[in-house]
Amino acid sequence: MKLQRDISHITVFIKSLFVNKQIIGILGLIIAYAIFLIEIIEFVGFNALRVIFSIVAFANFSLLLFSIFQNYWIRICGSAIYLLLLWSNVLNFRFFGSTMHIGTLLNISFLPVLGPQILFLIRWFDVFYLLSFISGIIFFKYSPKTSIQKRIPKIIFFAGVWLFLQIFLYFAATQSSINSAKKYNEQFTRWAIYKDIRLVSRDHTGSVLYFGFLWTYGVDLYRMNKKPTYVEPIPESNFSVHIPAEKQRNIIALQVESLDKHVIYHKVDDKPVMPFLHRLTQQSIYFSKVYAQHTSVGGTSDAEFCVLTSQYPLGHKGTFFALGLEALPSIPVILNRNGFVTLAFHGNSGSYFNRKQGLIGLGFQRSFFKDDFTITDPDKWHALKDKNFLHQVQQILAGSDTPYFAFILTLTSHTPFDLIDERDYVSNFSAEDPVVRNYLNSMAYVDSALKEFITAMQRVDPKVLIILFGDHCANIHETEYKSYNIKGLEPIPLFILDQSNQTNKELLIAGSTIDIGPTLFDYLGVEIPTFWQGKSLLDEQNNKNTFILNSPNYFDANGTLQKLSEGSVDSEELYRIQKYIW
Repeated sequence: MKLQRDISHITVFIKSLFVNKQIIGILGLIIAYAIFLIEIIEFVGFNALRVIFSIVAFANFSLLLFSIFQNYWIRICGSAIYLLLLWSNVLNFRFFGSTMHIGTLLNISFLPVLGPQILFLIRWFDVFYLLSFISGIIFFKYSPKTSIQKRIPKIIFFAGVWLFLQIFLYFAATQSSINSAKKYNEQFTRWAIYKDIRLVSRDHTGSVLYFGFLWTYGVDLYRMNKKPTYVEPIPESNFSVHIPAEKQRNIIALQVESLDKHVIYHKVDDKPVMPFLHRLTQQSIYFSKVYAQHTSVGGTSDAEFCVLTSQYPLGHKGTFFALGLEALPSIPVILNRNGFVTLAFHGNSGSYFNRKQGLIGLGFQRSFFKDDFTITDPDKWHALKDKNFLHQVQQILAGSDTPYFAFILTLTSHTPFDLIDERDYVSNFSAEDPVVRNYLNSMAYVDSALKEFITAMQRVDPKVLIILFGDHCANIHETEYKSYNIKGLEPIPLFILDQSNQTNKELLIAGSTIDIGPTLFDYLGVEIPTFWQGKSLLDEQNNKNTFILNSPNYFDANGTLQKLSEGSVDSEELYRIQKYIW
């Protein structure tokens, strides 16, 4: 009789879902979640089934929570927090191509300047997240209140469904790997595979899809605070690379904010946006097949870490927040041992991305940030505009001991590309889309600033070696201008400028920012540390694959674009740095 009563209560509850107005509020949450998933997951093939499963699991879990919690304000606050989480993650995905890690919150100091960037990423259909919340406000008031005794059967029912879905996921998510293990006689158990998916999987977006935010962020938090049980010592030979006196010279590395490869060739009314850099493609050693290593947690600082250490970034938190940086054989550490003065420059605050502490950890003897410069004409972030910034850097270098290694980070072309006013434009390029217009004019300004600085430095020191590259793309996808064609592959330019070398050529070897250090050392004619993960882009016989963190694509030894999922290539090196810093 008790079983019959329980079944009867469950039946009545399920029927009530279609007559109680609260279901409209719950349906709004489900629709918002479905829109979120469809945007972040490619809705094709097996992925379509994964999305459907995730929506069903979310709907069941929502009903379970609504069975447990009856308080109106708990439901409204919970819905608001969850919808904000969905929307924040989808904005993050639009810019970085991945969902937001817990480690992203370490960059909270950057929040005051994010307003214009958020507006830059908003789409018209984001209104559905707001409508979902409004429907909750209206319809959760009609939630019927029942005693705990009457709710227990509902809680048991939905908890049972949740358990069934977890068991189903256990078998469905592991079956493909089990079939592969049997085919190749590999000794993998289903439980071992499932534990790997649950605890070790590096696919953050996939983890959200399968296990939800609570579990995924719990794993994030664990990884952020996990110290390796054993840190493998790095051989001393990686630090003691010798640079003979005759090969020592002043070196400048210019990292240009949001510099797409495409903008260098872009023209408006047959007028190049960046005439100086466009000319340099013919008057330098130019690498036109280089890609950015760019994650949501490290942002621009990922580029600095990759260039200076020739390692892939951490991925689950900003690398400059990590411990152990001082133990890496970075470019500054090696150059310090060879008598170089190592200097880092940035026109903004050193607190963003923990950049100041990170660069000190990597061995720079001195670093200069916003407070170390004179700001007479600030940009909209109250930082230095690039022309003023580079002029002051030039003055500092003029009084520096030599040889020096100067690592310079520009800022004016940062999203949302409105840090300068029209009075600063060197060319007033028109475009229907305001973001495209701002970007083109910002890059024209940066091009002019780079021309002034590079020309002046080469005039003062004809032997100076200048490396110029982009940190990542602008992430613009409009009819008038597109930053890149394949999401996750952000093409950036790389130049070697050397007046002592009259060889000008374009090299088509595929590479990324982790290859810039080895290329520099190879160009100097000195040993490349074996610990470095990158390759020299001057070596056409190098047979290393080129991986991009968080991208499903890679370039094989022949420079051919491949899918990771379609080959048996080992991509474990992407995560090697986690053994050394934490």
